Amino acid sequence: MLHVQPGSRLKTPCAEGLKMKTLITVTLAVVLAMANVLAKAAYSQEPVVLKGHTSRVLTVAWADDGKSLATASDDRSIRVWDSATGKQLADVPEITRAGYGSPVVVFTTDLKLVAVNYWGEITIRTLPDNRLLARIDPILDRGQKSAFRPDVFAMAFSPDGKRLATGGSTAAVGGRHGLPGGIVIVWDTESGEIVHQSNQLSTAASSVTWSRDGKLLVAGTSGAGGELQEAGEVWIWDAETRKPLHHFSVKPETKYGEWASAADVAISPDGKHVAVPVTAGSRGAPAGIVIEDTGAAVRVRELETGKDTEPVKGLKMAVQGIVFSPHGMQLATAGGDKVVRLWDVETGKQLAALTSPDRVEAVSFSPDGKFLAAGSRDGTVRIWVTPTTN
Repeated sequence: MLHVQPGSRLKTPCAEGLKMKTLITVTLAVVLAMANVLAKAAYSQEPVVLKGHTSRVLTVAWADDGKSLATASDDRSIRVWDSATGKQLADVPEITRAGYGSPVVVFTTDLKLVAVNYWGEITIRTLPDNRLLARIDPILDRGQKSAFRPDVFAMAFSPDGKRLATGGSTAAVGGRHGLPGGIVIVWDTESGEIVHQSNQLSTAASSVTWSRDGKLLVAGTSGAGGELQEAGEVWIWDAETRKPLHHFSVKPETKYGEWASAADVAISPDGKHVAVPVTAGSRGAPAGIVIEDTGAAVRVRELETGKDTEPVKGLKMAVQGIVFSPHGMQLATAGGDKVVRLWDVETGKQLAALTSPDRVEAVSFSPDGKFLAAGSRDGTVRIWVTPTTN
């Protein structure tokens, strides 16, 4: 016998079953719809395009929370974007005085600080309010006849933002064969004092970067030209002891020119691999991901063993920028051939080629590796869903 209280709702197995079936059907429909949207995004080659800069984009950097993106340009401005909507959040104009040459611009991982070098003078400012925190005038041997201001071609903040590494040349002081020597300096960002200085580099340092944990500092040098067959170099220091841990040369091949340059360097998230794009001779020389000495190329070296990855051809012009994915399994290269290429680190196999209307100057992965941003010579920034994202 069935007892029902007045005003209560009668529940039957049939009614409950129908309710559950409807709930499952609706939930499944929502899941399938979301999966369809994600699938379309993952396989789409159409990027989100950020427009605002009026000249080539020099630097692209994601905030460590992935919510925003900062870019710096030859138009002397910095812009901050919402990475989800593409909306511009901030515009910092006139980061340098008007003049000849391009600034060197780097950001801290939280995008709260920016360092700008222009003609040897370095300023550190807050974002987005552009408040000056420190000014570094890197004159070395001040007060002596040998005093000089080194050229600065590359900079990088340590992960905690407390140190700033600069790489360049000692233009006023001859290095090997009387050529300008290379120099790497680490500065305290608060005091502006020198923490570490290395003058061991044979030629100008064209790139510097830190490992994710801040324990390693890596630099790459440009090679010598003219009658000298000078190899580019890669140097790796222990950031705490300041002692060099690894050093290897990137030798030129005379078939493509008389010099070689380690134009940029990238270190894997676990600090075990270093990737180096190597340019020899003309920027239009043939290129590939290789082990040994070849024209323009990318070398991926395991630091513990000193071994390089398997050679793979595919690049048509010199690499302008290089970066490991956050999980370290892929490598992205920005090329003068207007293509961003994605590579498998272990096999050297090309995974994807993403085209841009102009030469790509900078490339950067989002912190979760799901997106890839690239800045171009035409002043635009493109954001793709990383093709290998599942």
